[in-house]
Amino acid sequence: MSVDLKTLEEVVERAVKKALAEARSEEMRAVAEALKALADYTKAGFTQVTAELKELKTRVSALETRTASLEKRVSNIEDSLGSLTEATLSRYVWEDLREEVRARGEVVLSRRRNARVDGLDIDLLVETDRSVYVVEVKTKPRRRDVDAVARKAEAARGAYGKPAVAILAGVRIGDDIEKYAKGRGVLVYRY
Repeated sequence: MSVDLKTLEEVVERAVKKALAEARSEEMRAVAEALKALADYTKAGFTQVTAELKELKTRVSALETRTASLEKRVSNIEDSLGSLTEATLSRYVWEDLREEVRARGEVVLSRRRNARVDGLDIDLLVETDRSVYVVEVKTKPRRRDVDAVARKAEAARGAYGKPAVAILAGVRIGDDIEKYAKGRGVLVYRY
């Protein structure tokens, strides 16, 4: 229920004035004055609460502004950290993959970070004389990341006309994700 405090104040003031004017006994006059004191006290309380609410709203607004600023900063940090992690893990994968490819007798033709094949972003693409390696780097991969790298490898297979090897690289790869990846024919590199 919404109460118009100004209207309430006017009604109480009229009632107090009427009670004081019509008071015939000392006891009634005391009751009327007590009612007036209660009304004044209530008015002062409402005034104080209103001022405190206004101050609180100002503080909440300032906190919302600071929170928005902090959220933006955290988001920027997450983006930077994600980019740095991807670059670092891509380097680790490249070093490991380069050795494996050489051990198989393949010759590396090209290595590209942030490659695009058929409109799909590939974190690391390594082409050899026999195969193309498609690497997806995630700090904590999920099933959808396994599915994504498998789709990207399929696109690379079509674009390069040679077998494609899908590789999922990450730091916190759960056993369930690794099992799922292996079931999809995706190699897993843990770091």
